[in-house]
Amino acid sequence: MEKLIQFFKEKVSQRSLIIIIAILSIAIILILVLWYLNKNGHLNNSNVENNSAQSTIKGPTVIIDPGHGGWEPGANNGSIIEKDITLDISLQVEKELKKKNIDYYMTRTSDTYVSLEDRVKIANEKACKLFVSIHNNSFGDPAQSGILTTYNPNSATGKEIAKIMQSRISNIGMRNRDIMPRPNLYVLRNPDMPSILLEVGFLSNKKDLKLLTDGKFQQKCAQQIVLGIEDIISKLNITDGEGNSAEDK
Repeated sequence: MEKLIQFFKEKVSQRSLIIIIAILSIAIILILVLWYLNKNGHLNNSNVENNSAQSTIKGPTVIIDPGHGGWEPGANNGSIIEKDITLDISLQVEKELKKKNIDYYMTRTSDTYVSLEDRVKIANEKACKLFVSIHNNSFGDPAQSGILTTYNPNSATGKEIAKIMQSRISNIGMRNRDIMPRPNLYVLRNPDMPSILLEVGFLSNKKDLKLLTDGKFQQKCAQQIVLGIEDIISKLNITDGEGNSAEDK
């Protein structure tokens, strides 16, 4: 009887071992097959679904980019600093965009540093339709003054939208310096959408400086910028978003 029991124990043990080995072998084979299929693109349904979802996502219509910020002050005239003026005007632009129910995004809403690379990255990742960067000018000759719109001459629509914007902002009480091609500016060259950069006045000019620090002028300037944005949206047939305001990153 004892020999019979021992015989069955050995058989069961061997059978269990064989089953375990078989299960492990099948599992390893399945893992290898799945890895191969995934590597060769046969299991990319999730990617197709993600791409389809991304194509239906509607990004902000316009991104407003206040120049400089944080440890990068930009130009200055004594205690008056470009990074502060550009932010003041941009925040007024934000108010006007809200009134018009235009979907937007701000690269910054406070005195923070945002690199040029990050400004463009934000715009591209959010699939914005129009990039508007706001700056102030400065020059060694204090007689130089006025407002201008710069654009990328290698862009199919750059010059056209620059003219549209300049036609709006040229009547705010500053000298009209027209439009200017700037092919090497990072924020004009690298965004995936039409881009313009505004040089609103010269901090080095006494008359411009007085205007730039005036709240009413800043508001008027913002109103004209937004009118320019509306004209560009219409010209380029850009479909607006849902009218939700957006915060900086």
